[in-house]
Amino acid sequence: MRSRIYRSIPAVLLAACAIAAAAAIKIAEPPSAAENVISPTELREHLEFLASNELGGRYTLSPGLNIAARYLASRLEAYGYKPVGNDGSYFEHFDVISARPKPEECALGLTINGERSELKFGDFLVNAAHDGAATGQVVFAGYGVSAPEQKHDDYANLDVHGKVVLFAAGVPQGVDDARLSPEEEGERAARAHGAVGVLTLLPARFANAMRAGQGRAFGARPRVSLAKDSEDSLPGMALTPDVANKLLALASTDVEKVLSAVEAGSALEPKALEAQAEIKIAVEATRTTTQNVVAVLPGTDARLKDEYVAFSAHYDHLQTNAQGKIYPGADDDGSGTTSVLTIAHALALHPARRSVFIIFHAGEELGLLGSRYNTDYAPAVPLKNIVADLNIDMIGRSKPAGDSDEKDKNLTDPGTIYLVGADRISKELNAISEATNQKFEKLNLNYLYNDPRNPERIYYRSDHWNYAKHGVPIIFYFDGTHVDYHQPSDTIEKIDFNKMSRVARLVYETGWQLLNMDHRLAIDQTARPAAAGGK
Repeated sequence: MRSRIYRSIPAVLLAACAIAAAAAIKIAEPPSAAENVISPTELREHLEFLASNELGGRYTLSPGLNIAARYLASRLEAYGYKPVGNDGSYFEHFDVISARPKPEECALGLTINGERSELKFGDFLVNAAHDGAATGQVVFAGYGVSAPEQKHDDYANLDVHGKVVLFAAGVPQGVDDARLSPEEEGERAARAHGAVGVLTLLPARFANAMRAGQGRAFGARPRVSLAKDSEDSLPGMALTPDVANKLLALASTDVEKVLSAVEAGSALEPKALEAQAEIKIAVEATRTTTQNVVAVLPGTDARLKDEYVAFSAHYDHLQTNAQGKIYPGADDDGSGTTSVLTIAHALALHPARRSVFIIFHAGEELGLLGSRYNTDYAPAVPLKNIVADLNIDMIGRSKPAGDSDEKDKNLTDPGTIYLVGADRISKELNAISEATNQKFEKLNLNYLYNDPRNPERIYYRSDHWNYAKHGVPIIFYFDGTHVDYHQPSDTIEKIDFNKMSRVARLVYETGWQLLNMDHRLAIDQTARPAAAGGK
């Protein structure tokens, strides 16, 4: 993060334009009796249970998450929501795979200029959910991005069929990664072009850890992935800088130059290399079923009730550590989960014209797994019918007066909240958001993390991203990271329930506009088109 909170020039202009546009927008008054249930008292009631030690931190693969899911489902049922999960339930089940590499059975053989070298675990990392093997010529594919619509295709002049692709994760200048489909980058793009395996360069921060000798221990940890993602994935490895340099030398470059180019978005020259790779991967894998919690409150308008406004949060957090320390996740994301639950309660008291879709995602902390399952594989409601997704992830903390802790430098004060993504797909959504806030809560809406150049890349780091990549307009509400982020000290005693209720009311009030407006949001020309055939 930067050394201080700032509003960039684009952020200031965005806010100014939004304020001007907001003056022309008619904002409807939500039912006051319904809005009053979004109170510190009700929020505390739910959070005291969800962030309790008895739930053990709500790790996705733990019994505590299942208890939390049943609690959420029981509340939605009591409010009158209809289940849209599997077999008429409130649960959208999906499988995940926890896989730990077998270091002594993983190997990489490289033949360069006729000289073969046998590399062992620690010279490379493995992130795979199943055993695999691949042999073929190595081809350096630059960024590994194939996006002809954005006038960039690293595979345009490469034949990678039956070969092993080496690439550096990132995007070049001129390519909007928010508009890339999964098949246009990474392992999926290589697979689509006929590759049999992939080799990647570690990002700089991991490369430094590998140089410090921490690679083997880091690489031996189990990884959890969506089972659907692994069904036809290619064998892949991430290379230490020393190993990667042996290959990159054949392309007249090295790791330092490539990673510097990636940071700047500079051009990388794809090239077939005079090298052969033989990959062998072995893992110990366990398959587990978990669930999103999903429900719908039907709309009252015959013309609009088949359209939905989604309200989402992730209800999972982190695993209890080896010393028995629990990570209660009161802010992350107990605050978002309880807020969505009270918003659902308020909306149930006075149903709107459109239908309400409530989804509590599992597996967010493991890589946005639940939201990816719901968007990429089995949508609980049709994606093409979702008007917008309002996603809440951490809105319960305020920076105390006089707090000089470096880790709290970007934590918002009691009257401020970060908004991310409101203008990325629909500028009309951003204008409605601003106008609603001006009329009701009058919070300071900070757009620091909405700047595409911000290095934290918050737009891609919570569940809203998986809806946005399908063209669904989103707003993400976020209080900023703090000293207790992902720590056992993220406890309920530190929650600012007054701030939390104000932000939750703003989400409700914004959602009320979207649920009752006569038309769907205007989608901007530069946005990815909405999913055409979602279930």
